[in-house]
Parts: sequence; C-alpha cells; structure tokens
Amino acid sequence: MYRIGCDIGGTFTDVVVWDTERGEVHAGKVLTTPDDPARAAIDGIRTVCAEQGIRLDSEVRHLIHGTTLVINTLIQRVGAKTALLVTEGFRDFLEVGRGSRYDNYDINIDMPVPLVPRRWRRGIRERVDAGGVVRTKLDERQARQAVRALVKDGVEAIAVCFLHSFRNPAHEHRMRELIRKEAPQIEVSLSCEVVPEIREYERASTTVANSFALPPTRRYLANFGEQLGKLRFGGEFLMMLSHGGITTPEVAAQFPIRILESGPAAGAVLGAFLGEQLNYPHILSFDMGGSTAKSCLIDDCKPQVTKEFEVARMARFKKGSGLPVNLPVIDMLEIGAGGGSIAGLDQMGLLTVGPLSAGAAPGPVCYGRGGTQPTVTDADLVLGYLDAGYFLGGGMALDRAAAETALGEQIAKPAKLTVLAAAWGVHNIVDENMANAARVLAVEKGIELGPYTMIAFGGAGPVHAFNVCRKLGIRRFLVPHVAGVASAFGFLVAPLSFDFIRTYILKLTDFEPNTLNRIYAEMEEEGRRLLSQAGVPREQVTITRSADMRYALQGREIDVSIPSGRLGPEHREQILNAFSTAHMQKYNWSHPDLEVMGVNWKIVAAGPRPQLTLNHRRSAATGSARKGERPVYFPEFNELRPCPVYDRYQLAPGFSCDGPAVIEERESTVVIGPGGTATVDQLGNVVVSVPTGAV
Repeated sequence: MYRIGCDIGGTFTDVVVWDTERGEVHAGKVLTTPDDPARAAIDGIRTVCAEQGIRLDSEVRHLIHGTTLVINTLIQRVGAKTALLVTEGFRDFLEVGRGSRYDNYDINIDMPVPLVPRRWRRGIRERVDAGGVVRTKLDERQARQAVRALVKDGVEAIAVCFLHSFRNPAHEHRMRELIRKEAPQIEVSLSCEVVPEIREYERASTTVANSFALPPTRRYLANFGEQLGKLRFGGEFLMMLSHGGITTPEVAAQFPIRILESGPAAGAVLGAFLGEQLNYPHILSFDMGGSTAKSCLIDDCKPQVTKEFEVARMARFKKGSGLPVNLPVIDMLEIGAGGGSIAGLDQMGLLTVGPLSAGAAPGPVCYGRGGTQPTVTDADLVLGYLDAGYFLGGGMALDRAAAETALGEQIAKPAKLTVLAAAWGVHNIVDENMANAARVLAVEKGIELGPYTMIAFGGAGPVHAFNVCRKLGIRRFLVPHVAGVASAFGFLVAPLSFDFIRTYILKLTDFEPNTLNRIYAEMEEEGRRLLSQAGVPREQVTITRSADMRYALQGREIDVSIPSGRLGPEHREQILNAFSTAHMQKYNWSHPDLEVMGVNWKIVAAGPRPQLTLNHRRSAATGSARKGERPVYFPEFNELRPCPVYDRYQLAPGFSCDGPAVIEERESTVVIGPGGTATVDQLGNVVVSVPTGAV
C-alpha cells in the first residue's frame, strides 16, 4: 500500500509517494499552474504513479494535500464579496482593532485595510452579556432586511460575529437560519464555530477571513475531488492543517482558515520528525522554495505553535501591521525569498532581491518560459551551483546564456560589475535576507542560534544553507532525502487531528472542576466522533489538554498543560504550578501571590502518528558516486574553479567529502563551500559541517 503527499507551492508542485511495505520513497516536482492549481497536482500525482506502476484505484491508502490557496486568496484579496453582521453599535471594530499603531513614529503609517468594506458591515439589534445571558433578543425583521440588502448588493458570503457568542451562540445560530431562508446560496461563517473564544476583534477578523476564502476553497476542493474521481482514486483524501495535524476535506471546506499555512507547516512537521529520529534537541527548519523561504524553531522535537498570526502585513517584521488570525499555527517566519525572487537595482543603484517573485509563470529567465527579469535561480545557475542539464533530474533544461545576458544587462552593466560579481551579489543578498529573518525569529524568542542544527530543504534550501549557516553562526546543517519535496514528505508523518477551544473565564481561587470536566468532556467526545468518522478507532485516539492562562491584570495568555482524566479540587495546585513553570520559561519570572485566571480551555484530539520506515535504494560502493566536476564560484576564490560533483543516489552511509563540493539529486542540490565537510549518516541524510565566520 502507498501514501501520497502533495504540496502546491507558488512555483512548483511537489509529490511524494511512500511505499509503506518496502519503505521506499518516490518523488516528483512539476511547475505549478496558477490558473488552475489542481491541474499541476493531478498531473504530478498521475506522472509519479505511472512511473512506479502504482494503481490509484486500489493501491493508495491516503492522499494528503496542502496548498497555499487560502493564504494567497487573503494576500491577493481575490476571495468572495464578504459581508459582516455584528451586534448593533460595533460596526467599525474591524478598523478600530486594538486602537494601537504598529509604528508609533511613522506619521505616514498604512494600517491594514479590512477585507469587508464598510458598506457591507451591518449592525443587528441583539445583545448577549459576558455571562451568556440574553439582554436584547435578536431583531429578526431587521436581520432579514439586512440580508436582503446585502444579497441585492452582490454579496457572496456573510460572516457573523455577535458579542459574547462564545458564551451563548443562540443568536448566531438563528442568524444562520435566517440567512439560509433568505439566500440559501450565500456561504455563512459563524464566529462561535470558527473561533469560539474571547476578544471580539481577533474573533471577527478570523471569521471574516474564513468567509472571504470559503467559496474559492469549496470550489477548489470540489474540483480537486472531481479530478481524483476521474483518476479512479480509491483511497482517503485528507488535508494538512496549519498547526501540523491532518483533517478531512469536509472540515477544510467549512473552515478554510484552518489550512492557511498547510504547506509550510508540513516542512516544520518533517523537521520535528527528523529531530526525534536523530536525537537533535534544537532545530532550525529552513524551507526555501521557488517563491518564499520559511524558518521555524523546533525544540524537544516539537514545533512552536502560536495563535498570534497575521496575514498580509503592511510591514514585513512589524507585529500589528497585518490581519490577525486567531487559530493555532506553527510559528514560522516567512519572507519573499526563493529561487524565483526577482533581482534588480533600486533608484539609488543598490542591488535588491525580492520580495516579488517570477513564480511559475513566467518563471526565471533560464526557464525559457518568457521571463525577462533576473532571479535567484538565474544567479545560482551562473555561479555553477545548478547543472543546466540536470534540473529536475534532466526533465527541464535551463538556459545559462539567457541567465548571463539578463544579469549582465540589468545588473552587472549598470552597476559596473562583472556578471559573476552580480550573480554572487544576488545570491549573497537573498542569503542575508533569510539570515536576518532567522535572527529576528531568534531575538523574539530570546535564544542563541549557535547550538541549533539547521534542516535545509525545498528546491533552493540546500543550495543556500551553507552561506546562511555561516551568517547565523550555525555549525551544522542536514539535508534529508528528497529534500526538494520535503514539505510534501512532511504530510506523511503527521497524525490525523482536530483541535477545539472553549472560553470560560475562571479565577483559580474559584476553581470549579465540575464545569471544566463538562467542557472538556464535550470537546473530547466531539473529537473522538470526528476521528471515528475519519476511520480512527476510538481506542487509538489520544487527547492532549491545555489552557490559555494569565495573571489577572495581564493582557495576554500563555499556553499551559492541563492534566488528563477527571479533574478534582486536588488538581488546582498542579495547574497553578504548571502555569508558574510556563510563565517562568516564557518571561523569566513568576509571582506566587498574584491571582491566576484561566481563559480558554483547549484540546487536541489526534490519531496515531504514521510509523515511517525508509529504505533508500543506493549503491553499496561510493567509488561511482562522483559524477565529474564543473566550474563553481565561491567568494574565497573570487573566480570559477573546478569543483567535484556527486550523485546523491550513490552515496552510502559513511561517505565523506570535503568542500568545495556539490551533491545533486533530482529535485535539489547541496552546495558545500570551502572549509566544510559533508558526511552521510546511517539514515542517508547528508550532514554538513560549517566553518565559523562569515565570508
């Protein structure tokens, strides 16, 4: 039996097929089709399965999929015409937000524009207080009139976010019934279902984002399912969640906001899996593809998860400059730095790289698909890091002469540089951009990156990892098998899971175990029911409890583990101690005499994680591993020099070589600079030692 992972990126669509019996992995990479992303995915799946003689109708157990569709829909603002219904008097809180500025000293600051224009935001007469008591009944006549007016104005989706609906959702549920009676074609999202927790602004922003992406996501998933049907796919189709779990397409279609970061999350999941296998406690995952680069800190084999996530920031590294999404997301820093990142000169004649990308269409100049602006891939080709005849395993020829011409005419000549110097400048600047992003991530977490091991993947990650590590002071990086399609591979090691949250504000001095037991029991039963529907036996379900807690006068909560089983009065002290420990770890202080509040009570219901065993076919001898040599540029030499090139598929455990060297596989290339050493460990990973000190 086989399992398939499929990841649609901005430039390439990656497919990985894992043979669960033999432990063998097969991979494929095709250009993304922006006009219809599902087309490239289906073509990639069909091609890899045909090459390996795999029958989709009977031999594939699972197909796990991730996509950038939702986040691209929000960033590009190409979603549905969305309206927002709120409690009367609160029409403008999407623009008011938290009432703060992300940069107090910028007089020309641009705040994020709401996804819903003011004319489509309507206040409805109703009121529920903080305790869940109805103070003003829902005015159904006014509500119907508002819906009719919005439909007449061309609205396609409606988000509903009434005050305190997380405590009493009755009015939101009734509002949905009224919308369906007036306009059954309209998609509806309720905040009490999307994110049933305190804080109206974040709750409304998340619900609006869900509504905005709902119609295009439903169409996409329906189309994808239809195409799978034409292939006579007989297995189970699943989707990757932003926090690293897996869910059904039905849940993804109802809550598309939960698959916002599904593709990048898979890379972090794979990094955590490899860290556990290799006993690396501290990992920086580095995923550089065609359009973006993503970094994630992984400690104790667990990616950090955050709920303070923003989409479409006005300023790249400034919190508060984007649209908040209040759902668990693997904490990653993502920047516009990839193989397709466009290079050029600014008005001052300085070299810039990104964030704009040539994407898959037209792509870099060397692709020969109509691109005219030089990119990082063009620079890497000119520097000798890429083989023009072995890109995608020889499936796509690159035009080195065209890349040289573009770099020469648009960068080298105006800047009075040689083409090699211009190419190295592009390569080095994009490395500095990525290193700077990792530094920001480390500073925010208060950690030193020196002891971390980088796991580099994505089509361009292993090409740039050596130089990025030198800039960060990281002394070792690891490149897994099928590194070029590692995010798709990460889908295969993630468990099926669902997360739930309920707001119930409680002082721990007034600890009420009976109420908490009821809340947890309801969420756990719902989790087991959904997992059972997805084919997970109830006895194999694991429940992980946690809570968002804070001191009484704090503005933000921290995540705290909660004991399993039935809670009693004796657990109060245990929960307090867990909070103090978590607070000390995050802020380096705690205070035993301050009042502690529990705000949100959460669970993650998960099935068993797939047991992944790998059997990479390779030659027993390494004498044939050297493919030859080619001219490669390194700044230490300031010229192209002959460099040995090795075939990744012929490297056995124990193999070692000194840099400079290049190791090639079909979907990616590992570049080892002077002073570095590459070895192959017992699992077939390439481990590269990096000298200290940046060049």
